[in-house]
Amino acid sequence: MEQMDKSEDAVASIASSKDSTVLKPTANTAVKCLKCDKVFIFPADRDDCLAHLYLEHRLVIADVDEIALLEEYLQYWEKEFQAHEFEQYCTTMFLDQLPDGSYAKNEKYYLLCDILPKDFELRKRLQEQRLSAALVRHQFELTDRSFSKECLFCRTIIKGLRADYLDHLFDKHFLLVGKPEKLVYVDELLELLEENLNKLLCLFCEKTFKDRPTLKEHMRKKGHKRINPNRREYDKFFLVNYNRATSPNSHRKHPKPRQKHKSIGEDNVSVDFDKHFARQDSDGEHDSDWSDWAGDGEHISIKCLYCAQEETQFGALKEHMLEAHGLDFEAATSALNFYQKIKIVNFVRRQLCLMRCVCCDLQFDGFDLLAEHMALESHCGIGDRAKWDKPEFFFPYMENDGLLCVLDDTTGDEVESDVVRIISEDSLAQINKDAERLSLENFKL
Repeated sequence: MEQMDKSEDAVASIASSKDSTVLKPTANTAVKCLKCDKVFIFPADRDDCLAHLYLEHRLVIADVDEIALLEEYLQYWEKEFQAHEFEQYCTTMFLDQLPDGSYAKNEKYYLLCDILPKDFELRKRLQEQRLSAALVRHQFELTDRSFSKECLFCRTIIKGLRADYLDHLFDKHFLLVGKPEKLVYVDELLELLEENLNKLLCLFCEKTFKDRPTLKEHMRKKGHKRINPNRREYDKFFLVNYNRATSPNSHRKHPKPRQKHKSIGEDNVSVDFDKHFARQDSDGEHDSDWSDWAGDGEHISIKCLYCAQEETQFGALKEHMLEAHGLDFEAATSALNFYQKIKIVNFVRRQLCLMRCVCCDLQFDGFDLLAEHMALESHCGIGDRAKWDKPEFFFPYMENDGLLCVLDDTTGDEVESDVVRIISEDSLAQINKDAERLSLENFKL
């Protein structure tokens, strides 16, 4: 496998490929199977293509959702596999099951992942290519004054900067889409939102309503005038998602949170957003230098729920709350989801700010009296669900609350690193020692 060490060949091959410096369209791109003559049209047939590779050719592409420009990635490997077998590039695995999930001894499968230097260089190159195009488009959208579009909710036509349009949506209709300095491909995002509204779909919960007034009233009452952050289709519109660090084995044992990254412009492109964000009414308060982004390795301050104690690690803070206040935060919130934990934190913050006990709601004249009462009565808890399970507690009560930033890391539903899940969520197989550290993509057919 001498070719596996020639990482420079991968870069050269990509650079010399047709239209390598121009991003291909994201719709209606024909992609041929890596091993047979079957053709898939991306992005509509993306899942069918990946399922076909697994079912027919027993090939799994690791971390496929993290691959930038998947179409070009598959087209590159299709050319490579015309003259080479899977064994020359892929990790061979032996699983005790067939592709349909039934039992069979030592069935051979192939894993294509970035442990291979050529694959790593390819992924990195495509990521940089996508990032560069996004930065160019982002700079254009921040400065272009030829934009003109009718409001999604009223008859007003907004002309000038796209930032003015987004400000109108928020100021006049309380629709929160995102800060213009952190968005890209804004025109496509607005078209998607308009399409959903025309279908009478709520932008957040995506329920369908009988008419537009009912939809608007629902979004107003439920606080759903914002996009759903869990929908992957919105990822392409946020610039933070274009520069997730790519490094071999960086995600094998300790997967990083989805939006950890290094600063845009590092190593390849440098853009002065303060210079190019030529907004006439700018008051200097826009965080266009992205100073609010926490870089890898930086620690945030996490304040205790019940006192002024601060820690830089969530584990240390949980130990403090257990020892000093008798609250086992992990046990108290183990049955709750991420959003419910958000509500609890904001509820407790508000109660203490109002000098009220979290559990019995008694009000005191000073914090010392309140703290003494809660300690004596063992009321350092999370309170009754009826008190905190309200939409108003979705919103942070304390500015820059570090505790809200680490709650998502506490979920205990991650699959063990030595377990492979293929097609069926109930069908788990142990991989052999040579591949036990590799992470496979989950498939849902």
